[in-house]
Amino acid sequence: MDWTQHKESNIPTKLLNELRILSIDGGGMKGIVPAIYLKRIERQLGAPIYEFFDMICGTSTGGIIALGIAAGISATDISELYIKKGEEIFPKKLILNNLISSKYSNKNLLNLLKQTFGDKKIENAFTMLCIPSIEHHKAEPKVYKTPHHKDYNFDGERFMWEVALATSAAPLYFPAAEIGESECKIDGGLWANNPLLVAIAEAKKLGFEMEQVKIFSLGTGDAIYQVNNKVAKKSGLTSWGTGIVDLTFQVQSKSATYTANYLLGDNLYRISPTFGRKLSLDSTRKEDIEYMINEANQLYEKTFIKENIKDIFFS
Repeated sequence: MDWTQHKESNIPTKLLNELRILSIDGGGMKGIVPAIYLKRIERQLGAPIYEFFDMICGTSTGGIIALGIAAGISATDISELYIKKGEEIFPKKLILNNLISSKYSNKNLLNLLKQTFGDKKIENAFTMLCIPSIEHHKAEPKVYKTPHHKDYNFDGERFMWEVALATSAAPLYFPAAEIGESECKIDGGLWANNPLLVAIAEAKKLGFEMEQVKIFSLGTGDAIYQVNNKVAKKSGLTSWGTGIVDLTFQVQSKSATYTANYLLGDNLYRISPTFGRKLSLDSTRKEDIEYMINEANQLYEKTFIKENIKDIFFS
């Protein structure tokens, strides 16, 4: 894409005076849900998802999906990454000493991301992007962005696989992402697992008023939180385990939705299932994958046509 107009503050939106944004939550393997939902949309409409949105925001697993869509990869191919390659990303053979190391190596994930994105860079995206991560050495939020504003001069040269690794380096699950010679990034889900507020802030940065912004927000599912209070009362690492990451992601996601509702009102369309059982971020069990696929398909049938989402965002 030629970013000249964007840098001159003349954003060529799909519709006049309206900014359409797709926002996708983090959630590890639960990324199957938004991936399948988007796959169904592409199949029904016969067109790539990026053609319908001016901006895509995604965090962690949602960041990988967002990058894939913006790179022109079909939602079908993206969903297959989870279904067919999930066990490579989260292998059953764990790192043995995970009291001092991450639960998994990121070697397989890194190789898969390089194979998927090749030499595509952020500036090669077909639509504007905002991908949250964290600058570990500064303890600061970081949002990777396409060069869609005159102030954005550096992220465009980043390889998409680098950004995908940086946004999805969930503590306890994966080691930090080493980007370049000195950068150390960790999962953006710790502060923006649901990137709705990132999307709204970016819209304001670009000069849009709230009534001009429409966001289609896809969650990765709210699991029933079934943890005994004794875990929180003990509050040790051996008590929490990776559960502290699950808790952080879910609470942040809900709080972002509540706040975005206040700001956007009816211009926010949030779709996310409530699972009837607990699903961990790294579950690759066949029955769990089938369950998530089924939930995504049911969600699509209930919402895409019946709740008028098709006419609002895809017409």
